[in-house]
Amino acid sequence: MRLIHTLPVLALLAFAPVPASAQAPKPPAASQAADLAGIESYLNGLTTAQADFSFAGPDGTVTHGVFSLSRPSKLRFEYTEPKGNLLIADGDYVIYWDAQQKEASNLPISSTPLDFLLRPKVSLTDGVKVTAFEHSAGVIRATLVRAKSEGDGSVTVAFGDSPTELRGWRLVDGQGGTTDVTFTNWKFGMPLDAALFHFVDPTRNGKRGR
Repeated sequence: MRLIHTLPVLALLAFAPVPASAQAPKPPAASQAADLAGIESYLNGLTTAQADFSFAGPDGTVTHGVFSLSRPSKLRFEYTEPKGNLLIADGDYVIYWDAQQKEASNLPISSTPLDFLLRPKVSLTDGVKVTAFEHSAGVIRATLVRAKSEGDGSVTVAFGDSPTELRGWRLVDGQGGTTDVTFTNWKFGMPLDAALFHFVDPTRNGKRGR
């Protein structure tokens, strides 16, 4: 499988600059710290989970499917529209399969925003910097960048606050185009087959690939 850093779907997962106009004023430090600690506790308490997802790209295209999570380090976006497309994090790489093109590509998890979700211990302070924060109308939004490479870009994550629940994230590219992933109908703690998080390349006669 080719390693392609310009694959459209994976490129949308790469960190990208957020315009200053998208940054909200910071609340008092104590309030922000408490909210971030609550988010960390929520994410670190997850084992397995599933939800429906919608993916809205900068060109207006909307796709749907089922999201599966097995923390730490593994997740799966299985598309129902367009059917057959897959996005899998197998513990090391994020792998995208384009069913129409019959082509697979990957990026290291560490180079995508999914890294913060898939670490063995989620931390929003260790190696990560919050550049914008907002808590209003029952939703917490935080814009995150890598502390050592802020210029690489950012991702804004959104959580409901009652109860704490991941709602989705927004990526903004250098031209101002936005990509949104939203989640609904969460379920937690179910057994998940480990095979969900193994990519099998259909073009290699069923052999596992990356």
